[in-house]
Amino acid sequence: MKRINPYFVSQWQKDRDLGPTYEDRIAELELLSSQIASMPAARQEEWAQNLQYLVSNDPSASLRAQAARVAGKISSDTATRVLNRASSDESMLVRMAACEAWKLRPDQAAQDMLLSMALTDEDSSVRQAAIESLSAFDNPGVLSTLEKLLDDSSPAIQFQTVQTLRQMTGRDYAGDFDSWKKFLAGEDVPEPSVSVTAAFWNALPKLY
Repeated sequence: MKRINPYFVSQWQKDRDLGPTYEDRIAELELLSSQIASMPAARQEEWAQNLQYLVSNDPSASLRAQAARVAGKISSDTATRVLNRASSDESMLVRMAACEAWKLRPDQAAQDMLLSMALTDEDSSVRQAAIESLSAFDNPGVLSTLEKLLDDSSPAIQFQTVQTLRQMTGRDYAGDFDSWKKFLAGEDVPEPSVSVTAAFWNALPKLY
């Protein structure tokens, strides 16, 4: 089985001086992603430090995004700093990758960041990614925020919010926001027939 080259991060700047190595670097990060969970904690921390440097300094948004995804598989303070940095990256690709990574770490820090991104990020695609990742955090605080997002001015945000609520609750009130709100308030609201909900979803335009 191929193993990660422990020196590849330190060699990247030298490699850039010699020529483009984007594909090799992506391949190394993908390999690292597949192996990081089985590494000892000390080794994971070494990689977390390398990923922190990459996310903070690499000019490639795609590489920063992949580094964030790997960091999501590491449980350490350094990895948390990596994801915090990625969550405020100038590139929406990196911020979306951070949302994916936070979903793998269902702790308070992850929940708080995803809630913030769902409510305040300037890019709709990032907000949708954050709302999707909140499906891993089934608690009253998250459900309360999702209820508020049903009133968002963006149809795409409303759509993703309903999708997340369907996944979290097992209920399907389609686009009936009033029924969703009543259900979230504790009322026993009957679901519409399958044919009605199917007709609703099939009639929706592609929002993103």
